[in-house]
Amino acid sequence: MLKKTLNYLIFSILSSVIGFLTIAYMARTISQESMGVVGLFMAMLFIAPQFVSFASTGLISINKVKYSREDFSDFSKSYLSFGFVNFIFIFIMSCFGGVIFKGYWQIFVLLPVIAFLMFIVSFHQTELVQDGLSKIYGIYNLLLSAFTAILTVLFLSVFSLDWEGRLWAILFGQMIIVFTMYKLTFDTLREFKAVIDKILFKEFFYFGAPLFIGLGAGWVLNQADNYIVLYFFTLEDVGLYAVAYSIGAIVNTINKAATNAIVPRLYKSLEKKEGHKIVRKLNIYFSVSIVVISLIIGLSSYWYMPLIFGDKYANTGDIVLFISLAFGFNGIYRTSGGVISFYKRNTLQMNLIYLSAVVNIVISIILIPHLGMLSPAIGTFVAYIVLAYLSYVYGWKILKEEEFVH
Repeated sequence: MLKKTLNYLIFSILSSVIGFLTIAYMARTISQESMGVVGLFMAMLFIAPQFVSFASTGLISINKVKYSREDFSDFSKSYLSFGFVNFIFIFIMSCFGGVIFKGYWQIFVLLPVIAFLMFIVSFHQTELVQDGLSKIYGIYNLLLSAFTAILTVLFLSVFSLDWEGRLWAILFGQMIIVFTMYKLTFDTLREFKAVIDKILFKEFFYFGAPLFIGLGAGWVLNQADNYIVLYFFTLEDVGLYAVAYSIGAIVNTINKAATNAIVPRLYKSLEKKEGHKIVRKLNIYFSVSIVVISLIIGLSSYWYMPLIFGDKYANTGDIVLFISLAFGFNGIYRTSGGVISFYKRNTLQMNLIYLSAVVNIVISIILIPHLGMLSPAIGTFVAYIVLAYLSYVYGWKILKEEEFVH
């Protein structure tokens, strides 16, 4: 597991460096207002793929463990068909928005298409993770970051596009990766045949329903910051906050790397009723590691933000610090959250996320008169502490019930 963790981590760090440099390039190339538009778009893109999947992506990991190869193939055909049906509906609805808000029509047209491509990519990424193919997973992620960065520079500098250049770069980057996966390793997609199975569609619907209801809370917890800043401040301030948030959120790439290495072993242990043997150790080791990494990224931002991003971003170090720590606790939550997900306690997971989202909003609004733009970052930080703690308490309770641990 350590070897796989290192593989995921190395590729994640490389991808993060590319992402960091891309954000720095954009911050120095387009205006703060344009960065604000990109930030608002990314906040919508965070949740859009979950509309395509109806928040049922957890079934991929679970069924990859539980099903035979043939049964998983049958599941995948129905699941991908389910996502495509949802995409068609979402795309039509989104196009109506583009007609109403003509100045931002590219956002409404590109958003569902990118979300669908991300849905396809995430399916194969989950397959690779569960099969232990950490190097292939990492190479795809690195290529995605590289292609998106190159295309961003191309559209902004060569074609002189503004914020829309970043959107088109994300679209073509995803398209290239889907095509590459299809040609090289994505057997599931090559074998795909559309299957409309009402029984399975109902299963996807019922599994995802509690989590879909909780999407609003998940979005508030992760992405509402930009809209809170927009409501109380200006679009230019959103641009400042979005850049700082993006840097702090780099911690999340490390979370994903560790989670990808941990989840296959965790799920196999839970399937054998042996999860209690590793959950506590994983929580302790990972918690210490990710908090230290978060502090390094956050505290060093007081030096590198003005140096790399320019004087406009010199005072955003506090935001980077609290967002880094927030995503550190997001990582801590994932281990216990994995227990809750495996046993399909989706209603419980939804309730915990909603409670944390409420904490985020309340603290953000209360602190704004005193701390200004830093308030949403602190609200996110406290909310993730609450979520990590409650997930551990309830996750351990579930383990005791399911594995008869005393």
